[in-house]
Amino acid sequence: MTSFQDKTRPWKFFAPMVSSCAALLLSLPGAANATVGDDRVEAVQQMPAEKTDPYAQFLRKYVDWASIIEAEGQRRGTPLTSGQIELARQIGIQRPEEVRIIMVDAVPFPSENEDMRTMGEALGFIGPDVINNAQAFGYTIWVRDGYTLDRPNLAHELVHVMQIEREGDFSVFVRQYMMQLLEHGHMKMPLEIEAYEANEKFGCETPS
Repeated sequence: MTSFQDKTRPWKFFAPMVSSCAALLLSLPGAANATVGDDRVEAVQQMPAEKTDPYAQFLRKYVDWASIIEAEGQRRGTPLTSGQIELARQIGIQRPEEVRIIMVDAVPFPSENEDMRTMGEALGFIGPDVINNAQAFGYTIWVRDGYTLDRPNLAHELVHVMQIEREGDFSVFVRQYMMQLLEHGHMKMPLEIEAYEANEKFGCETPS
């Protein structure tokens, strides 16, 4: 979903995120049968329902906000070049002509909402030591000015676009992403492994 740069935080930083994310996941419909590992899940399952509600509310609000961001990106963004469209097709995107790239000072997050900002910080999405270099919202890719969106890095983000397209619903993708993040960690989660494989594959290829 994102390309983060965070040189100051080891994975243990995300320990507070584990219980938060688990609560979010277990409060979602159909999440009761999800496998997220450890006795952390049992502890969350014992939490009163009202304590898990804010996490589900966060996801709903985040998805609603992301739909607005994608619409804005479609208006403001730059279409892919012919070479980038070919790359997107190789990655498996069915509608590459809809992809837009938007260069911004900072990849957006709904920080103006205090509850969303607090949850984003708890989940490790934002914070003083977190730099979000790029993120896909549907068919739009928001890129931080100064980040090198070369062929391998673009391939990485296009894989996330493909994953969203494959799920057919951004909310389904976000839920899956968070479940994997909780269980595996960022670098070992299947969605990110798939994206990083594209970095390697298309970084070694010469564009036609």
